[in-house]
Amino acid sequence: LITGRFMNAATLMVDTLTAPRTRVHATMVDIMGVGVILEGEPGIGKSETALALIERGHSLVADDITVLRRSQNELLASAVDITRYHMEIRGLGIIHVPSLFGVSALRGETRVDLIIRLQRPDPSFEQDRSGLTDKHREVLGINLPLIELPVAAGRDLAHVVEVAALNQRLKELGHDAAKELNDKLISRLTSKAT
Repeated sequence: LITGRFMNAATLMVDTLTAPRTRVHATMVDIMGVGVILEGEPGIGKSETALALIERGHSLVADDITVLRRSQNELLASAVDITRYHMEIRGLGIIHVPSLFGVSALRGETRVDLIIRLQRPDPSFEQDRSGLTDKHREVLGINLPLIELPVAAGRDLAHVVEVAALNQRLKELGHDAAKELNDKLISRLTSKAT
């Protein structure tokens, strides 16, 4: 290689090899360019939700164990080599995703934009229903938006996760629907009061 190209390639390789990384028990999907981590206790439905998203045309990055790597000011997710291309579906067993859905159903690595925690409903915990309260979690020094979704029988989690990802994209573009509605209500109430 020409010295300049070799130095660029070597610098990128060293940066990748020495980047901070961790593994998490979670499933990672790419929904129209929005990287979403699905986390929750074992058996909560992470893989089944990811499978439904794949059937809708989205892509699997990792199932069960996700490798997170910090690259400058973003977090990148990928699968561990041993389980890449595979998913475990309870009651069904191991499936090979590209054989069933084609190679477009997979992504090698994607940026993490959102964490969604699937959890069993807790009657003692009052959840914010407006979407005005933003929750975040720090992972490897990167602050990521966090959504906690209650899991209930008959709830179409794949659809809710898909909408959450698209809503996150809109927020990143500067359009926050909850804040917009809140501002309209406040404006209406203050104009009627005067």
